[in-house]
Amino acid sequence: METSFWLARKLFFTRKNFWTGSSLFAVLGLIMGVASLVTAMAVMSGFESTLKSAVVDVTGHVRVVRGFNSNEKWEELDAKVRDGEPTAEIRGVSRFTFVEGIVTHQGQISGVILQGVDPQQYQTVLNFSNRIIQGVQGLDTTAESVPRALIGKGISQKLNLKAGDKFRVVLPIADRIDPNKFHRRIKEFQVGGVLDLGKFDWNERMMVTDMTVTQELAEIGDRYSGLIYRFSSAEKAREASFRISQKLGGTYSVRDWHDLSENLFEAVRIERVVIFFVVLVIVIVAAFNISSSLFVTILRRYSDIAILKALGARRRDIILIFSLQGLFVGIVGVVGGSLVGKLLCEILQVLQHKFRLVSGAVYKLDNIDVLIRWQDLTAIFIATIIICLIATLAPAMRGAKLNPVEGFRYG
Repeated sequence: METSFWLARKLFFTRKNFWTGSSLFAVLGLIMGVASLVTAMAVMSGFESTLKSAVVDVTGHVRVVRGFNSNEKWEELDAKVRDGEPTAEIRGVSRFTFVEGIVTHQGQISGVILQGVDPQQYQTVLNFSNRIIQGVQGLDTTAESVPRALIGKGISQKLNLKAGDKFRVVLPIADRIDPNKFHRRIKEFQVGGVLDLGKFDWNERMMVTDMTVTQELAEIGDRYSGLIYRFSSAEKAREASFRISQKLGGTYSVRDWHDLSENLFEAVRIERVVIFFVVLVIVIVAAFNISSSLFVTILRRYSDIAILKALGARRRDIILIFSLQGLFVGIVGVVGGSLVGKLLCEILQVLQHKFRLVSGAVYKLDNIDVLIRWQDLTAIFIATIIICLIATLAPAMRGAKLNPVEGFRYG
């Protein structure tokens, strides 16, 4: 084994083999194939990671929405949720309300989803600290008693709003006597901060403010939509969501962060597998180009193979020597391809920020954090090595069948 490894290494690193002519281009083709695979997987992993981060930061880990006609106090509902759940796993809870209305500013209007949160509790379940573009994330009321609101960057750009500006929100309220009639409620807000909420539709439509303000504006008294929970980890939140749903029954809607964007997460999972095998075709083509180059190398080394056989080398020794060359090629391809792929990922990150390559209206995200995961690299490494070994098996067997006499005759 040691002798075969030494011979394979000597044959591989001679100028007469893979480092001149078409063989060099075949190896470069393998490197570029692996680089393409690394980049494609990094984009898909980055899309999934960016989406997960946005959903968890903006919606929390688990949302429990109570029944429409329920007058249950939030402390009572919280006690039901916590019943049987490990206390250490729940890191925070906050009430929330959802109200739909219209934002108006300087003659321009835009539909908006107004999310009211508890100003004392929401920072324990939502994470806006890394999403502030302008202003601050506090929701405290200004000296003029104008409530503050956090708005998505899409609303800010569309209505030309920046931190400190004032705007109005209009809500249509159904008449209590005649549901077919409406009256309007108008409230003035001040932009406390502009957020990049991660998803395109949230940036275009969402604003966050004090829950008591939304209750007053919508004339709903002390009613709330439900509770937002944050757990010790996103994975544990998914398990807890199922248990909570079982305990509360069908009158409550319990959804975790994955459920809120399930279609997108499922699409990414399927596309990751499809893209892996599609781009892997490039690696397969490059590997079989190397196979053809190895055929030529074996023809050039007829005399060397004949000498090895004359010295007692067995057929399996010859197969092992040339198969090891396929292993060396695979390692060079993975290492070189990973480095080139890393470089391509860095270039992609720069181009994203400069030219907005990703359309938020189409892909829901207008910026993707490209992420190279060790699981992807492991899968790429194993697939590339196996393909290279298979591709070099045929020429290795051809060399093993060589008659020593023919080798000396034509050598």
